[in-house]
Amino acid sequence: MKQLIIILMCTVTAFAVSANPPKLNVENLFDGRYNDNKSVTISIYKSNGNYYRGLTVKNNPGIIKIIAETISKDAPKAKEYSDYNGADGQYTSLQIVNNGEIIYIGLQRDKNVRAFFFIQGKEKAFK
Repeated sequence: MKQLIIILMCTVTAFAVSANPPKLNVENLFDGRYNDNKSVTISIYKSNGNYYRGLTVKNNPGIIKIIAETISKDAPKAKEYSDYNGADGQYTSLQIVNNGEIIYIGLQRDKNVRAFFFIQGKEKAFK
C-alpha cells in the first residue's frame, strides 16, 4: 500500500512539473535586442498549433557566439543533444520535452561567419 501511495505521489509530482512552461534561455534571444540589427533577420510564425522562431545572422561572429552560449545553457534540459563539427561548419541540435511535446532547437554555423538558429514546436510545448 505504501508503494502505491509513493508511486501515485511521484506521478502527480512529475505531471505538475511537466505542466510548467519550459523557461528556455534561447527564448530570450527574441526579446527585441536584434530587431534593428542589419546583420540579423528574424522570422516568427504561428500556424495550425505550431510555433516557429528563427534568426539568420550574417557577418556577426559576436551574435553567433551569444547564440551558441545561450543554447549551451539549455543543453542540460535536453532529452537529446548533438553537436557536429565538420569541414563545412558546425551543427548543434537539442530536443526538449515539455507538456508531452518536443521543442526543437538548432544552430547551423558555416565557415563564412553565417548562422541559422531556430526554435520550433507545438504551441502546447511552450505553455
